[in-house]
Amino acid sequence: MREIRTYELDRRDVPTGWFIDRPQTLKVTHGQLWVTVEGEAGDFWLKAGDSIELQPYATIWVSATQDGGRFSMASVSAPSKHWVERAVAWFARRPAGARVMAS
Repeated sequence: MREIRTYELDRRDVPTGWFIDRPQTLKVTHGQLWVTVEGEAGDFWLKAGDSIELQPYATIWVSATQDGGRFSMASVSAPSKHWVERAVAWFARRPAGARVMAS
């Protein structure tokens, strides 16, 4: 089974963070998005129709260049990992310093 969720960013230039818990595909459906994947050297500028494959246990930041940027996140359902495996993987990806997130 495949799960697909659609999102619309209501304010341009305000980054929104996501923790990716399983392999997912981000596909832009309207507008242009700026995507930052923590730990990668460069950012991604995606326009409608473009997509990017996201690996599990990554944190991404997404912002739109105009109001109403829309995108979908799709993933294939997989057997659930035991909570200990998920916690170990999550802590393995966290930076040493604390992080403040604006809302």
